Amino acid sequence: MKILVLVDSHHQGNTMKIAEAMAEAAPLTVIKAEKASGLNFDDYDIIGLGGGIYFGKHGASVTEAAGLIHDRPVFVFSTSGTGAEKNNEPLVSLLKNNGAEVLGSFACKGLDKFFIFKLAGGINKGRPNDGDLENGKKFILEVIEKYGKKERK
Repeated sequence: MKILVLVDSHHQGNTMKIAEAMAEAAPLTVIKAEKASGLNFDDYDIIGLGGGIYFGKHGASVTEAAGLIHDRPVFVFSTSGTGAEKNNEPLVSLLKNNGAEVLGSFACKGLDKFFIFKLAGGINKGRPNDGDLENGKKFILEVIEKYGKKERK
């Protein structure tokens, strides 16, 4: 099974930490989302899209990459100051509109040093933490299991 994960993680590196934890649990290739336009998505069984959340949605490079993906099994993940999974909904909707089958969505808190939070050194210091990384590992294994069940039907 070949899994591709496209990641936008440029401020604190929070989302990349989750992607790297997933890579410890499952064989996957992690690439920066900004390089998605040159990829052949048919070479992969599952495609993941992950990024930090900015003003309630994923960054531009992840959203642009999602626009390139059609009719593929996918999953979405994010890190943010709130850790709210609802922030993944716009990306999930875009992918579904492109005919993608969304196998799962994952979100956790991450260090946030935006604007006023910067004055205090940020919020969610130490996040994602070991528990978040373990949850990311569990999540990717659940995605693989769900994909496997779909393939057996």
